[in-house]
Amino acid sequence: MTTQIAGKKSKFTQRWKWNKRAHLRWLWNAGLRFAYKAFMQVEIKGLENVPPSGAVIVMINHVNFFDPVVVLAALGRPITPMAKVEAFEEPLIRFLVATYGAIPVHRGAVDTAAIRSAVEVLDCGGMILISPEGTRSKTGGLIKGQEGLAYLAARTNATVLPVGIVGTPNVAPMLKRLRRAHITFTIGLGFKLQSDGKPTREKLHQLTEDAMHRLAALLPESMRGEYK
Repeated sequence: MTTQIAGKKSKFTQRWKWNKRAHLRWLWNAGLRFAYKAFMQVEIKGLENVPPSGAVIVMINHVNFFDPVVVLAALGRPITPMAKVEAFEEPLIRFLVATYGAIPVHRGAVDTAAIRSAVEVLDCGGMILISPEGTRSKTGGLIKGQEGLAYLAARTNATVLPVGIVGTPNVAPMLKRLRRAHITFTIGLGFKLQSDGKPTREKLHQLTEDAMHRLAALLPESMRGEYK
């Protein structure tokens, strides 16, 4: 199947379902914490800004494959990532994302199943991870944010927690040289994206732009892209 939205396509063989049990998440998180020490030099700024409880939407920039991976074990709370459906089409990657409990997102129309799953996590006081850009930036800087994050935040009244990630493109090259890449997570202050009644498309756009500027403020100027 091929679907399209906002100029992007998803190809998938079937509608993948969310494995909410996430029965190996603890194992993958343990592996990530080991990787922080063995293969990376991880610096976390603003860890005190992570709410100790309650519904949280973690928003990150996305310039490298490792961005949504390395942040999962860094905030001290379980996180449910939202992953594009292409990750479920590759057997090895599917095993990792499925057993971690990632929510598959089928791009091409409003994915009501993914929205319901994300709302379920948030209604239970959990955390979800979203890259609001919707895809990996090829420029190294932020590209225009999509409105899914604003919709979820306005619907659930969840706290939005911006996390700027710097250094992940260096992970693979440094490993080849048997050296550790320096990765920095900068965690900003949480905020709300609220709307009186059902938000219009214009309101969602406004809320998205506000959120993206807050994320951009956590990044070096060279990585702010559309939000300098």
